[in-house]
Amino acid sequence: HDWFLEGSRREARAGARLIVWPEQNLLIFKEDEPAFLDRAQRLAADERVYLAMGMGTVHLGEKLPFENKSVLIDPSGRILVSYLKSHAVPGWEAGIMKPGDGRVPVIATSDGRIATVVCFDADFPEFTRQAALGSADLLIVPVNEWKDIKDIHFQMQAFRAIETGVPLVRAASSGLSSAFDQWGRVLGVADYFSAGDRTLTVQVPMGRVPTLYARTGDLFAWICIAALATALWIGWTRII
Repeated sequence: HDWFLEGSRREARAGARLIVWPEQNLLIFKEDEPAFLDRAQRLAADERVYLAMGMGTVHLGEKLPFENKSVLIDPSGRILVSYLKSHAVPGWEAGIMKPGDGRVPVIATSDGRIATVVCFDADFPEFTRQAALGSADLLIVPVNEWKDIKDIHFQMQAFRAIETGVPLVRAASSGLSSAFDQWGRVLGVADYFSAGDRTLTVQVPMGRVPTLYARTGDLFAWICIAALATALWIGWTRII
């Protein structure tokens, strides 16, 4: 816990305004959580930074003992949101995780509207589309993946930025920490598996651009499928 907080203080004093931790990198028992959050709030207030923490809170003895969440604290030390991951990865995580309510929080701040989801949530375009519908200016995604999927996951989340028109920051453990602008252009990458400091420092422009997907969702794709089916049916009827 000290390592995370001191690392955040270091980056704040180096000039960072938003610090994002990877998914469930900080594990904590439920009974210890209030005291830790108090420390994190004081750090954010002292250093005047936004702190987005990927946390895993353990409720011992419960049927679903694990809360996988993203907690966002503003520069005044106020907790803006504590978001529970809505899509559990099938298998081990699905067997222990308390799912969220399926809504993407979009929080108004003095620097713009900030949304957050967690890792596998961002594999679902219609789900992250909620950020655009909520007029988000930035989407934060704490991530914990593994080497075999790090490249495809990175590419998928570039598409989330393209689809929504919302800049995206992903902090990844065992993967590619990265940031994309409103058009999905890569602003920076740090590979967990490379040597040296894995901290990514990048300038991200706040603010979204309107996109067709944000407005219509998968409607265009369904129209294409319907057009293809119609063309195939017409071709088949002419053959017979």
